[in-house]
Amino acid sequence: MTLETRNILVGAFVVVVGAVFLIFFSRGGAEATQDGYDLHAIYQSVDGVSVGTDVLLAGIKVGTVRALGYVPDGHRASVTMRIDNEIQLPLDSVALIISSGMLGGKYIKLEPGGETDVLEPGGYFEYVQGAIIFEELLQKIVLDAEARRKNARETPTVESGAVQPESNPHPFGSLLK
Repeated sequence: MTLETRNILVGAFVVVVGAVFLIFFSRGGAEATQDGYDLHAIYQSVDGVSVGTDVLLAGIKVGTVRALGYVPDGHRASVTMRIDNEIQLPLDSVALIISSGMLGGKYIKLEPGGETDVLEPGGYFEYVQGAIIFEELLQKIVLDAEARRKNARETPTVESGAVQPESNPHPFGSLLK
């Protein structure tokens, strides 16, 4: 076998292996061939969720997000999840988008309800909680603290004879209103 023939065979082998990997990953990899059924949820916000995001039940992965879509009625987002066949969820189960930390990624946490009837394949979660955006929450806390400082500077003191306003018993002030 000549050097040229060997190079042609190695090149052909690399092309065939590359084509196999391309076909395998274009179909979604090993998870695309897993058995399961689809469930859907409609959220106000799916910030941080993407195709492939984990779906957890009791801290164990039981599915993945297969598709995201836009629902024009109400400007909401639709999420399609592939759930393992052996998992049966009650009708009143909740699908929450949870952050794995302040800077961590997001995942969907399923909390089973108490109904005896279960969600059918292709069914929708009635109860959902969308993504909480930490930047917006921190912004509200900072703005609330700035407003308190400004009010404290402008409020007359007890020594001048004026009555001080009642303090807010909640640690986050106006955030809880």
